Amino acid sequence: MKTVKIELREVKLGTLSGPTQGWLIVGENNVIHGMAHAIDGELFTISSNTDPRIQAFGWCPMFDSLAHVQGDLEIALAMSSANEVEEWIEQSERYDDDSHHGQLH
Repeated sequence: MKTVKIELREVKLGTLSGPTQGWLIVGENNVIHGMAHAIDGELFTISSNTDPRIQAFGWCPMFDSLAHVQGDLEIALAMSSANEVEEWIEQSERYDDDSHHGQLH
């Protein structure tokens, strides 16, 4: 499977309760594709306002580690469309078909 190299660049994100740890999803030529941040302690989620390939993961996808975030995004960002990413997610073992929420594990 084709991949691209990304960097998860640590930053501080603003919240109502003050700054929190987060990561910018940075690709080739320092292009920012989105961000990642911790939720519920040891889980992580990703989001993007601009890249439909990250948006294809759905609302508040959950990952168990930053390594998992990076691995999945290096695959997804090598794809040419959100539809291609959605098909890959649905065919993967990480897709939670039982709960019908489409969350990743």
